[in-house]
Amino acid sequence: MFRLPIVCLILSTGAAWAEVPLIPRPSKVEEKGGSLDLGASPKVRLAPFTGSDVALLDLSAAAGKPLSQASSGETPQIVVVRDKAAPKGEGYRLDVSSRGALVSAADDAGLFYGTQSLAQLLASTQGKSLPFLSVEDAPRFGWRGYMLDEARHFSGEVAVKRLLDAMARYKLNRFHWHLTDSSGWRIEIKKYPKLATIGGRGNETERTGDSPVQFYTQEEIKRIVAYAKARQITIVPEIDMPGHADAAVLAYPELDGGGMPAPKKWPHFTFNPAKKEVLTFLDDVLKEVGGLFPDAGVIHFGGDEANFGWQKWPELPEVKELMAKEGLKDNDAVEGWFNRRMAKSVNALGFKTGGWDEIVARGLPKDQTVVFWWRHDKPGVLRQALDGGYPVVLCPRRPLYFDFVQDGSHKDGRIWGGFNPLADVYQFPASLKLSEKDEKLVLGMQACMWTETMKTQARRDFMTWPRLVAMAEAAWTPQARKDFKSFEGRLPAELAWLNAHGIKTWDPYVKTPEVSDKGVKVEYPDTPEAP
Repeated sequence: MFRLPIVCLILSTGAAWAEVPLIPRPSKVEEKGGSLDLGASPKVRLAPFTGSDVALLDLSAAAGKPLSQASSGETPQIVVVRDKAAPKGEGYRLDVSSRGALVSAADDAGLFYGTQSLAQLLASTQGKSLPFLSVEDAPRFGWRGYMLDEARHFSGEVAVKRLLDAMARYKLNRFHWHLTDSSGWRIEIKKYPKLATIGGRGNETERTGDSPVQFYTQEEIKRIVAYAKARQITIVPEIDMPGHADAAVLAYPELDGGGMPAPKKWPHFTFNPAKKEVLTFLDDVLKEVGGLFPDAGVIHFGGDEANFGWQKWPELPEVKELMAKEGLKDNDAVEGWFNRRMAKSVNALGFKTGGWDEIVARGLPKDQTVVFWWRHDKPGVLRQALDGGYPVVLCPRRPLYFDFVQDGSHKDGRIWGGFNPLADVYQFPASLKLSEKDEKLVLGMQACMWTETMKTQARRDFMTWPRLVAMAEAAWTPQARKDFKSFEGRLPAELAWLNAHGIKTWDPYVKTPEVSDKGVKVEYPDTPEAP
């Protein structure tokens, strides 16, 4: 049962709180008593770093008044400075004393995250003061992410930027963008324009000749990538193959490798895995994608569930020829060959290959591959990946698929043997009992928002928040510092922040009504020329 929040009063003359109101909870905090009076027009001196302009805006918004850079003759109350002796790897120090507030870090990410912590403290005092304290902080995991499926239902640029703003506040640094699937193709590819104009028509709920076409132009993609970069967020694109291909095949029927038998929904579920023209097509797509996401580090190519629609592969002439030439005995071996062939293309572009956990058995090079463990009911696959030396991102359905309902009173969404409540998200990954050796291979964790039952932005927000706040702390805070009761006390201020910024959350304290998809029309956000 969810506890009532601990009320924390923050006074302008000093701090009187149950705990310093920061999410994620820092690695180390020392409160010293007393506070720094900021006055009516506090000055700031920010060292230049990626995101410094955003940081200044965030600090001003938190203080409720514009903060300006101090001139050469002025003494700033807030200083943000690069320091090689500060914590490494996205870490930072925050020291507040009678001399002022000092954020120091060794890298750009640490400087940005230090300002986000400072912004939360400023908001807690309405910008009047800052408590005397010292914070030394660094993340447990380097990969702290959120996956958004836009193939099944489309969000659009405005909603994605609002999401990125909130992710930055909670020090999340990976946005996994699921841009293609059977329900829709959402990214413009110049060489193959029909992928967007035909493959981008409709969604999971409806696809007719009258359904709106929704996709991101390459200019929109570039804007969003730049927006994320200024918030220390790396966008990892996903182009699904060899399964989940119906939208692409709808645009270019010659790519077809067959699909699910009638009366199932997706008759063109796979690409032809052995056809030369298909491989060239996918190489071309990946090349354009790589150019749009130059700093991604990883291109995710899916690699899951091809067996749902590969029944026709043995009948395809190209597959027959490939099997004979390469000595492949069955569809599973054919898929393995295809995965290795396409991974080479991804790697040749300078990226690691990301894929769902089925790829563990495909013989991909461990130094060029990232495995996304999603099947919570197959812990042996996680063990196989770790024992095989593969870097792993933890994203199991239970508890990190946010299309699962979050409360026992909710009825709309997945409920497979249970649901994914806030507490379970927060406690993860303690249940895995990772060894020290395991944790060296675990890059981190991410939540996944699959949107089959997410027709509107209101529902996507309701299902995401506040669970994503809990996951952010779970991924950042050392296990020894995690405390769900403490988190419950710090969460109400963040619910208020999210709602004030246009994100309507579920409120676990007052049990706000479920935002359901049932009987609701699909929302089609406008995408051209979003701000």
